[in-house]
Amino acid sequence: MEIHSERAKELDAFISSNPQIKIGEWPLEIDGVVQRHPFYRLPISQLRYNVNNGRLAMEIREWENVHGRSLDANDPDDAKAIRSLLLSLGETDTDLLKEDLRLKGQIEPGVITHDGFVINGNRRMAILELLHEEEPTGKWKTLEAIRLPPSVGDKNLWKIEAGLQLSKDKIAEYHPVNELLKIKQGIDRELEPNEIAAAMYGRTVDEVKLAIERLELIDQFLDFFGQHENYGLIKKFGLHEHFIDIQKAILATAKNKGLSGREIKKRLNGTFALIRADILLRPNQQKGKKKRVTHWDIRELGKVYADGDAEAEFLKILEPAMKEPKKITSIKPEIILESFKSAKEILENKEDRDQPVKLIERAIKALESIDQSNKHLGDERVISALERLYKMVTTLSNKINQNYDKNQPR
Repeated sequence: MEIHSERAKELDAFISSNPQIKIGEWPLEIDGVVQRHPFYRLPISQLRYNVNNGRLAMEIREWENVHGRSLDANDPDDAKAIRSLLLSLGETDTDLLKEDLRLKGQIEPGVITHDGFVINGNRRMAILELLHEEEPTGKWKTLEAIRLPPSVGDKNLWKIEAGLQLSKDKIAEYHPVNELLKIKQGIDRELEPNEIAAAMYGRTVDEVKLAIERLELIDQFLDFFGQHENYGLIKKFGLHEHFIDIQKAILATAKNKGLSGREIKKRLNGTFALIRADILLRPNQQKGKKKRVTHWDIRELGKVYADGDAEAEFLKILEPAMKEPKKITSIKPEIILESFKSAKEILENKEDRDQPVKLIERAIKALESIDQSNKHLGDERVISALERLYKMVTTLSNKINQNYDKNQPR
């Protein structure tokens, strides 16, 4: 469907009445064909921010969740909100771009739709508006941009933005979750993974498929946490790498072993419960203290799942509640972290199975750390654990004595 809105007609009239604003032509790929297209020096007042800007996908969703409504780029107040989000993406990068624009001007044109919505150049336009406020000389009131033909539809708009912003040499400006959301937007526009990979120069189809899978895992986690589509949570707590390692250490391993969907879900729920426990306890964590759960711990959890004894230790508290996520989330986070710690200790002990002195010393240190004035020492679980410990020590002592007797000269 071609764009022939009132805004498009207004731009038509403005360009026709001001032929001097045409600067030249610039190469741009549309639908697989690179052609030179005219670009213009257009008043920013004639243009609109792109609410579907991939660089802002996560931040715009968060704003809309907080305010309970969608942003409208035609609304002056909403336009200011979008500009504020753009300027807050990265203060260092924003300052560098601002200084670059001040010294060198606009080196290459942005891209706008036929009716004036900015596809590439939103942050540039935000900084130009900021410069105009600081230096209202009229120098910063325009944006140089290619105006796309009216026939460019949603699929090609996605490809153009992805090609200009998501190629491997430019992706540093994107938060990883916004990259995932942009890829999903391509899928929602009925683009195939191979089309998405072709548009994102330097990407492979397998990388695109992994990105789609990763976003699905993030969505599952957010739903598990009761935070549907709250992608800002991933950014706030720095969790993106956790999900890369979930794919590698947990999901791929489970699939390679041919585990059932039920078993895979059990492992994922256990992983989600561990990450959630860390998030819930972080506000109470002392400043400067190491995070309780990092992406390295997700790799360790993969090793836990690979060992039957360690897996059983980690899941013994969680598994009875697996049928209902609400029951899992009712388990105290401290207990989940303690189960993970115990599971890792099983792995460590197995690694040291040929070093009995090291294991015995480790057990002694653990016992020495018990507060003997603790009121819970008389609990049934403590007594039961001590009885097991006593039996194990007695059995081990008898075994040692037997071996000693066998080795004595007769």
